[in-house]
Amino acid sequence: MEENKCKITFSVLIGIIGSLYQQYAAILILVILAICLDVVTGLIKAKVTGEAINSKKGTIGFWKKMSFLVSLLFGIFMDVFIPVLLTVINIQLPFNCPFGFIVGAYIILNESISICENIYKTNPNAIPKWLKDFLVLAVKEIDDKNNKNKK
Repeated sequence: MEENKCKITFSVLIGIIGSLYQQYAAILILVILAICLDVVTGLIKAKVTGEAINSKKGTIGFWKKMSFLVSLLFGIFMDVFIPVLLTVINIQLPFNCPFGFIVGAYIILNESISICENIYKTNPNAIPKWLKDFLVLAVKEIDDKNNKNKK
């Protein structure tokens, strides 16, 4: 019975997200899926490697995951707010910047690195090491370009 409640709750949550944010449903679901995969692979890694699982580490991890979701929601908010603001001040841009999708893709990249690391530490033969290295390089490249733009 408890399992059915979880399935129903999850289905309703995904349905609400999908209906409220039609164009963002895919990125929201992918981010949530990446976060869940990271948690699951992290637990598997801890079990296989004998790493202790404690509530302090779990609480810190939980709040980090929540900050990802809040940053994604902020990106979606910016997608809605910026066009309204530009309309109010009567400025038109030749493009729309999809903040929500950019933030979502960045979160998925970071979570993918963690998932690869967890899988690799659990079983080095399960995933090629170059895949994690490629993802790390992609995030580093994004960060480097961001830092160059600040100068």
